[in-house]
Amino acid sequence: MSQRCSNANCYVHESESCPYGEMPYTECAAWSRNAAEIEPETTTLPSAQASARVPWSGSALGLADIAHLTPRGRSIVIGVLGAHDAGKTTLLIGNYLQLLQGRTLAGAQFAGSRTLGAWESLAAWTRFDDAARPPSFPPHTPRGTSRVPGLLHLALRAANNEFRDVLLTDAPGEWFSRWAVTVDAPDAEGARWVVNKADAFLVFADCQRLSSSVGSERGTARKDLRELLERLGNHVGNRPTVLVWAKDEHQPSDGIRNAIRQALNAQIPHASEASTSTNRPESLLSALATVLASTWTPALARPIVEPIHQHQPFAAYRGHHAHT
Repeated sequence: MSQRCSNANCYVHESESCPYGEMPYTECAAWSRNAAEIEPETTTLPSAQASARVPWSGSALGLADIAHLTPRGRSIVIGVLGAHDAGKTTLLIGNYLQLLQGRTLAGAQFAGSRTLGAWESLAAWTRFDDAARPPSFPPHTPRGTSRVPGLLHLALRAANNEFRDVLLTDAPGEWFSRWAVTVDAPDAEGARWVVNKADAFLVFADCQRLSSSVGSERGTARKDLRELLERLGNHVGNRPTVLVWAKDEHQPSDGIRNAIRQALNAQIPHASEASTSTNRPESLLSALATVLASTWTPALARPIVEPIHQHQPFAAYRGHHAHT
C-alpha cells in the first residue's frame, strides 16, 4: 500500500517537502499509510502550530512547493539538460557558492532561497569542513521515475530592485538520455516535464568524454549529445538555449566540435555557446548568466492584427466571416 497524506492540499508523495515545514515529512501529524487511518480532527494542524511553520522545508522543491512560491512574483525555470556526469550539478553548486561570496548573477544579487538545505547538502562536498574527507565533486544525482526533478531555488534582486524567483532543475542525466531515444518512455516523464515547463535551457557537452582516448567512449558521447539536441530541437521553439562546453580543460577534436555545432545549428539555430571549467569558477557564473539574462524580462506579446472592414478601425471584426 503506497503512503499518502490525509491533507488534500498536500502532495508530498509527489514531491520532496512537507507544506507544513516538517522535515522529515513522516513526522507530520497528517501523514499516514492511508487517509482513512487519520481521524478528521488530525487532517489539519492546530492553528498555533501552523503559525509557527513555513510552507517549505529547505529541501529541493516539488509541485506543491511551486504553488506556494509563484504567486509572489515572476518565476523563471531553467532546464539543465545533459548526460550522466556531464557537470550539471557542479555548475549549479559553483553558482551558489559564488553568490554566497557576494558575486552577482546576470547583474542580480542573491536575495535568499527556499532550498538552502538542498544547496548546502550539495555544497558540503566541495568544502574543507572535514579533515578526514577532502573536497570532491558532488555525488551522482539519484536516478528515479519521479514526475518532476528536484528544483533548486534562488531568489535574485537586480540593481533596479526587480525581483525574480529562479528555479533550476537538478535531474539525473539518464532521464534525458532515455528521452532523447524514446520521447514517450515511462522512465523519462521527468525529462518531459523539464522540457515542457522550462523558460530556457542549458545543454551540457562533456568535453572530457568527447576527448576521451577511448574511441568508443568518444563516439557514444557524440552520438548521445546529437540525439539530445535533435530531440530538444523538436520542442524548444524560440526559448533561449545555451550549449555548455563543460570541463573545457579537455579539448575535443575539431571534427567532433564541428559535428556537434552542425547539429546545434540545424536543430536550434538561435542557440549560443559557453565554455566552463572548475579551473575558472567565473565561467560557471557566466554560462548561467547568459541564459538568465535572456529570460529576466518576459518577451512582449505580438500585437493582434485584426481584419479591418472598409478601412475603418471601428469596423474591426473577429471570426471567420465579414459583417454585411
